Amino acid sequence: MILKLFKIGSKPATIAYPLPLISFLGFCLSGDLMSFIVSYLFALFFFTAINLWNHTNDAEDDLRAGRAEAEFLIHKRTEATAFVISCYVISSLLVVWGSKDKEIALLAFLISALLTWTYSDKIFVGRFLRRLKEDYRTEILTYLITTTSFFLLFWTFFSKVSMIGISFALVLAAIYLSGFFLKDIKDISADVEAGYQTLAVVFPPGTLLKFSVFSFAVAIILAAISPLLTFPSNLVFLSIILIPLLYCIIIFHRHKWKINKNILPELKIYTKLHILSILSIAGLSCFKSLWLL
Repeated sequence: MILKLFKIGSKPATIAYPLPLISFLGFCLSGDLMSFIVSYLFALFFFTAINLWNHTNDAEDDLRAGRAEAEFLIHKRTEATAFVISCYVISSLLVVWGSKDKEIALLAFLISALLTWTYSDKIFVGRFLRRLKEDYRTEILTYLITTTSFFLLFWTFFSKVSMIGISFALVLAAIYLSGFFLKDIKDISADVEAGYQTLAVVFPPGTLLKFSVFSFAVAIILAAISPLLTFPSNLVFLSIILIPLLYCIIIFHRHKWKINKNILPELKIYTKLHILSILSIAGLSCFKSLWLL
């Protein structure tokens, strides 16, 4: 059963887990292999807790939508809840053990853990108060705070917080938010049926695509002017990302930002740019370190 809970907790895939992209970027910036391992273990337990808690609370909605594993979570809700709590505890212990800036890391962890728990919870506090995920205003606020605090916390596995750490957090938060706007589009039918006022319900898909592109463009600009990349690696980074991004924007605009089969090839290119941007920063960071040697 534990393996099944881990499997459910690995969905949806993110740039931090199960993909090890953020740990890899931290390793390229710091050269610390042990921090790579510890940070990824933290991501494993923390994201398993977040995802599994969300799936457990939404099991009835997911069952009506015909999603796999929902019936299992309904029957095993007590066990799943205990497993979620265990994952939060283990991830907190990894922060205490592995962080190089414990005061900031523990504060950021507390903020991230409390918000991600209450974001999904309708078993405990959620029985009396509307969940944060059910209204687009609290949904956006939660993501803005948790993404920034989470990635700042993540950096402390590699080094004390500095301008590089702040840049790391802001760039990755903007990239993560860009993906979040697209993710909401997939949940529109379930959200409408459940009566939620989420982003996907309130805003048309084309508007969410614009939000996503804007957030990603902000991430690219921040990365290019931040200490993560120095001249001339920042110009190389911009040439790698901006050309395909501008191409996608032109196609999206030509089709009036309507999400349909006509823009699917460009939409696939655009989503892959999120991964490419992180790998590019990581690769150029390694190249800069080798050059300095």
